Parts: sequence; C-alpha cells; structure tokens
Amino acid sequence: MQKLKLKSKIVLWATVLMIGLFVSYNILQYFVVNSWMIHYEEQSIEKKMTTIQNYYSNQKLSVHFIKENESFINSINEKSETIRVLDKEGKSVVAVSEEELLYVPSQLVQSEQFELVKSGDDRLLVYREPLVDTNYVGTIEIVRNMEIFDGLLEQFSLVMFLTGIGAVFLSLVGALFLSKQIVRPIQVISHSLTRIKKFGLEERVKVPPAKDEISELAIHFNELMDQLETSFNQQKQFVEDASHELRTPLSVLNGNLMMLNRWGKDDPEVLNKSLASSLKEVNRMDKLVKDLLELSRLDSEKTLDVIIPLIDPKQIIEKVVNDFQVTHPEFEFSLQLFQGTLLPVTEGHLEQLLTILIDNAIKYSNDDKRIKIYYKNQELTVQDFGIGILEEDIPHVTNRFYRVEKSRNRKKGGYGIGLSIAFKLMETYKGSLGIESQLGKGTSVKLVFQKKKHKQ
Repeated sequence: MQKLKLKSKIVLWATVLMIGLFVSYNILQYFVVNSWMIHYEEQSIEKKMTTIQNYYSNQKLSVHFIKENESFINSINEKSETIRVLDKEGKSVVAVSEEELLYVPSQLVQSEQFELVKSGDDRLLVYREPLVDTNYVGTIEIVRNMEIFDGLLEQFSLVMFLTGIGAVFLSLVGALFLSKQIVRPIQVISHSLTRIKKFGLEERVKVPPAKDEISELAIHFNELMDQLETSFNQQKQFVEDASHELRTPLSVLNGNLMMLNRWGKDDPEVLNKSLASSLKEVNRMDKLVKDLLELSRLDSEKTLDVIIPLIDPKQIIEKVVNDFQVTHPEFEFSLQLFQGTLLPVTEGHLEQLLTILIDNAIKYSNDDKRIKIYYKNQELTVQDFGIGILEEDIPHVTNRFYRVEKSRNRKKGGYGIGLSIAFKLMETYKGSLGIESQLGKGTSVKLVFQKKKHKQ
C-alpha cells in the first residue's frame, strides 16, 4: 500500500469506500423491506384470526359444529394459505387450503403466538390463538406461505446486485476523474520543482483559474518561491559584499606583512607604521565579523516571544550621548526628552540602536555638527544636519552593505551594516524604522515602538 502512487491510492480508497457504503445501504434496505413484509403479513393474519374468533364466539362450539361449518373457513381462505382448527388433544378437526396443505407440526397454545418456520425452500409464517368455549377447547392455526414476498426479495436482491456492479463501475470512473483533478496540480508543482532544480528559482507554477484549494496551493507555492528567490539573491549579494569588504583589510594586512618581511624588520618607523595599519584593519575586520554575527542572530530570532519590561529611556539616552560627547567634543548634542512615556525594549538593545544612529549621524556630518535627539510617546528620533541621502537611495539604505558612494563611505569607516542591524532590531520588537532625508540638509531617523501594554 505504501508503494502505491497517490493517484492509485485515491482510486482504491474511493472505490472501496463506495462499495462499502453501497453494500451497507443495500443490506440495511434488505432487512428493512423484509421486516416490513413480515409485519404486513402479521397484521393481515391477525385480522383474519379476529374474523374467525368472532364467528365462533356467537356459536355453541363442538367438533360437529366446526366440521359442519367448514364452508366458512373455505370462504375466507386465500391462496398459499392453510387454516386449521385443532381440538384439545392437538388433532386437526378442520384443515382448509386452496392448494396442498402447508404442513407444520400442530401445537396447542395458551396465548397468541407468531412463528416463522422453514419448509424446504419456502418460509412459512404461522399464527396460533387458543379457541376456548364452555364446551370446547382447542387452537386455531393460520399458516401462510411467504413465497410471493420471497420472490420480490429475490428480485430486489438481483436489482441491488446489478446496481451494485454499476455503482462500482461508476465509482471507479469517478475516482479516476477525481484523482486526475487532484493529482494534476501536484504533478505541475512537481514538474515546476524539477524545472527549478534545472533552470533556477525563476520558474513558477501556473495558477488554475478555479478558486479552490489547489489554486491556493499554487499561489502559496509561488509566494514561497518568490521569498526563496529574494532570500537567495539577498544571501548571494550578502556573501559577495562580505567577501568584497573582507578583501580590502586582508590585502592591507598582506601588504604590511610582506613589507615587514622584506625590509621593515630593521626599520622602526616602517615597523610601527605597518603594525598600526595592521591593527587598524584587524579592528575593522573584528567589527565587521561582530556585525555579521549580530545580523545572523537577529535573522534567526524574527520576533521576541518573551514579555519585554517597560523602561524609562531617559537615563540610557543621556548615557549614550555623554559617551559620544567625550569622544566627539566638536559635536553639539541637543536632547528633548518627555517624561512619563516608557519604552518596551531592553536597555542593551536601546543602547545599541542609539549608538548606531548617532554614529551614522557623526560619520555623515559636514560643517554643521549638530545632532538632535527627540523622544515622546514611544517614538525616538535622531536628526543630523549632514550630507543627506538621495531620495532614490532611501529605500535601500537598510539593506546590508548598501552605501551611497561606497568609496567615500569606506573612508569614513563604515560597512553599511549598522542600519541593517537597527532595522532588524525594530522588526524583532514589531516596531518600525523610518528615514527622512534631503541631500545637503541632513537626515532624520525615527524609531517607532509598538504601542501595547507590557509587564512593568
């Protein structure tokens, strides 16, 4: 069974199910019809027994009287029926039948009794009632042959058998048609996967016109392929950019080491200069690797499932700004912080976000060295008055390694990863990062955190 294809399994199970349902229905129908026929005959015999009892109840009964009035029994007797009147010893006084007598063993009863007996190929329905009078005690028997109803049941069974064969055939045809309708889209998807394996991620599944589950499956499959293609292209670009960024410091290190190996060992000035340059490149690579690891970690986290406590960001903002003022005394930092609005973020992540935004503001400043930081209602904005960003570049600056005028930005010490980390962090907190900028006038970056209740 496990080795069968899906199409064969659908055909097999659908056919077996139809046969099972049809057989069960016919068996139930057979027993219902049979039960109804027997019940109908019992009612008919009871009426005839009542007629006989009423006739004898107004007479002075004796064996002689019963024999003399045999004509009455003849008048009510029907085809395929025997009526007998027994005496108190169980001997037949009168036995009437239009055909041959339907023989069943005589039996005296004290109360009414129905019995269904088998006689050869026939079924006989027997009804007995006691016949009691002051001068006579006996039993009345009515025996009726069920051959007419049995014939109808046989015809009914034959019809059920023939319709059963037809139902099996129709169910087989229907199952084949149904299996084709179900399996065809799956085969299309399978062929698409084969084409994707052979030609690349550009292949897509044709969506069926019918708005059913199969079309939904095709749509979801194409959406998944879109995501995979985007992810693959991003990963490919990421690897290419990372390789490119690592190539520069490695080339510098290699050049310094070769220079030291040739003639720098004995020249303290060359030695110190090469060591300083090498350490600088090592620090740059160290920062790049840390940023790459942070991005990888954020990619795997997606969202935070833990409850984030609300914190007052004022002290953290002031601490980060004070640190930058120490290292960059030439910049003027302007803070506008409103009290009473708590922020759903960890202290470490808030410090990391502020560091990225302020560091970018410093790197891309010009003669106007002002930086404004504004916080209110779970919205944090860092604004500079530097070189700004072209409008067409704004949607791309959060992409990894994307930098405007790369050669100039490399001189500023950036890799184009900072805003990517900030963007991923805001995604983790289900917030948003927005950028507004004008070339030559500066850039404003706004962090908007999700406004919902958190554990304090």
